[in-house]
Amino acid sequence: MKTNEINNLLKRHLDTWSEKDAEKRNTAIKEIYTEDVTIVDPFFVLNGTSGLNPFIDDLQKKHPGFVFSIARPAESHNNIARLFWQFGPASKPDTITGQDVFTLENNRIKSLYIFIDGLNK
Repeated sequence: MKTNEINNLLKRHLDTWSEKDAEKRNTAIKEIYTEDVTIVDPFFVLNGTSGLNPFIDDLQKKHPGFVFSIARPAESHNNIARLFWQFGPASKPDTITGQDVFTLENNRIKSLYIFIDGLNK
C-alpha cells in the first residue's frame, strides 16, 4: 500500500471509532477490517468483526462527547503501521492517549494492537 492509502485507512479507522451512528459504523467496519481481524486491547481480545461495533458503542457510552483524533503522523513499512492517537472532548482532546499497531492485508486492517498510555496492567 502507498503511504497516502495507509494514512487514509488509519484515519477511517479512527473516524469509525468516533462514529455515533451504529449502522454507519458497521458499514465502515466491513470496509476497513478483514473479516478475521484480530483486535487486542489491554481489556479484551476480539477475533473477527462481530464484537467490534458493540465494543465501540460501549466505549462511547462510557465517554460521552469524546472523539478520537490523530496525535502525530502515522508511520508504516512492510504492511505494518502505527498510529498515535488521542481521545477526549473538544475541550481536552488528549484526555486519553495511546497508539495502535496494525498489520495490513489487501488494503484492510488484518490485526490491531491497542496500547493506552499510562495504563499499568
